[in-house]
Amino acid sequence: MKKIVGIDIGGTKVSLILATVQGKILNSRTLKTRTGKVEARLCVNEMVHVLQEILREARLRKGNLLGIGVGIPGPVNTERGEVPWSPNLGGWEGILLRQILTRRFSVPVFLDNDANAAGYGEKKFGAGKNTRDFVYMTVSTGIGGGLVLGGRIHRGASFCGGEIGHIPVVPDGNRCKCGKRGCLEAYASGTAIAKMAQSQLASGRKSRLVRMAGSVKRVTGETVTQAAFRGDKLSLEILREAGRYLGIGLATVMNILNPEMIVLGGGVMKAGANIWKPMIASAKKEAWPIAFKACRVIKTKLGTHVGNLGAAALVLHGKDTDSA
Repeated sequence: MKKIVGIDIGGTKVSLILATVQGKILNSRTLKTRTGKVEARLCVNEMVHVLQEILREARLRKGNLLGIGVGIPGPVNTERGEVPWSPNLGGWEGILLRQILTRRFSVPVFLDNDANAAGYGEKKFGAGKNTRDFVYMTVSTGIGGGLVLGGRIHRGASFCGGEIGHIPVVPDGNRCKCGKRGCLEAYASGTAIAKMAQSQLASGRKSRLVRMAGSVKRVTGETVTQAAFRGDKLSLEILREAGRYLGIGLATVMNILNPEMIVLGGGVMKAGANIWKPMIASAKKEAWPIAFKACRVIKTKLGTHVGNLGAAALVLHGKDTDSA
């Protein structure tokens, strides 16, 4: 039986899966993402080693691995196959990842932006199977988007189509990792949520967050989510605020693209109703009513492996990654 590999490289972790061509996950591993020029290359070596272990455990016969797909944050030139500049992957830019993986595993390797890949995964295996115009939006360490328009992945003239996280939501606002100010990612990503919490705690706000994390500096977006589920007032406030900004982002997408559906994934969505309700209320307020009414907003049905499955689906896409 033919198998495919999907690698999802994120700002905090690298996740690898071995799957069937129907999207059934057979094995998975996760590594911590390392940044910086030296550390990034060490991380690539570790990724190769772990993938070798996965394939060895699967006892695949020669020729049964169809290929490897890789999703990476940032504007990926799908022809060159190198890691792009990304605000969340310092030190990775310019690594010839396709060349490295092709040489090590002797199979076709396909690279694309992580949200584009996840969008194609939704098209192939998930909620987008019968939908021509939809957007996949990931809200995690950063915020990204994959645009499926007319049944095809839309990348844009310089491969940066779908960078929803860099929609400006506050003029001259918080500085984003991309270098600009006021980006959605600087207000609603997991990183931004953690920074908001740390700033409020440093100013003297009382919360169970410090007790849960051990110190102010160790508070993460996930800590905020867990504290909110326990009724922590500060955490609930922060998630409401992040949800409000996410809603502005959704409304912008609705007004510009008028999609049938927006599919949301990423770790921040684990906050559930605490972020979902203010997000939808904000989107309804800010979007044109006709655009809002036409668009279903749902959570991904592919779970935490949506990025991996999307990356793996790139292999099925073949070399023509512009057709879906």
